[in-house]
Amino acid sequence: MTDVTLAYVPLDVMDRYWPVAEPMLKLAQARYDHEYGMDDLKDAVYTGKCRLWLILVEGKPRAAMTTYDEVHPRRKSLLIELLGGEGLSDWAEAAVVELSRVAKDAGYDAIRTNARSGWIKMAKQYNFTPKHVAYEMELH
Repeated sequence: MTDVTLAYVPLDVMDRYWPVAEPMLKLAQARYDHEYGMDDLKDAVYTGKCRLWLILVEGKPRAAMTTYDEVHPRRKSLLIELLGGEGLSDWAEAAVVELSRVAKDAGYDAIRTNARSGWIKMAKQYNFTPKHVAYEMELH
């Protein structure tokens, strides 16, 4: 059995792990480039506006993820903002199981994410269900 660890990166060790996570997150961030850049993401991570996680397989970083809280009057969700790396089939199931445990223990009602339509098969495999389609109209 493959050893998979989902590791939250605390702010006091961010300087050590951001250089590991940054290249893994860069491709995922590119789809949001019209909204924020990697410097903005780094600032959000370093100021605690979002959380950084590493996914380790056999002790080696294979993926990085950022999450943040989405709080509404009746529901608190952990939103997976970005996820990037390699070898998804090696770690996805274990990472989802562990993130679910962590989120439930922390009092969240759900885990949510916004993803490209190509993720739908994998999302369904791990009990994510499509809730809506997002539309956007540029105003310039």
